[in-house]
Amino acid sequence: MITLSNVMKANAFSCIGFGFIFFFLPEEVRNFLSVNNQAPSLVLTVLSIALFFNGLHLLWASLKVMPSKHLVIYFSIGDYLWVLGTSYLLVVGIWITTPIGIAVTLLVSGMVGSFGLLQMIKQKEVENG
Repeated sequence: MITLSNVMKANAFSCIGFGFIFFFLPEEVRNFLSVNNQAPSLVLTVLSIALFFNGLHLLWASLKVMPSKHLVIYFSIGDYLWVLGTSYLLVVGIWITTPIGIAVTLLVSGMVGSFGLLQMIKQKEVENG
């Protein structure tokens, strides 16, 4: 069943998982995404830490009986910013340039955007009883 808590948990595990991947396999990620126009290692390190802590925060929020509307909006805005940032990188053609990197990035971005949208929809449902 799709509940606000379940969407937030899925989002949390996604953040934590990608945080670990970016932190422990940065060179593999950089090579997967681009051959000649790679993201700086520091960017992946910062993203990995931010994703990990965002995931923990999401997990904590998902365990609350009734997360506040503002908290859900906060997480959804983060998801939308991820989608916007990803879109920007794809449009300008930096850091994500391999065909498989582009395809996977589009899938992940779609998933993240879906988390943001579902969180807001489910929050509204909870709010309306």
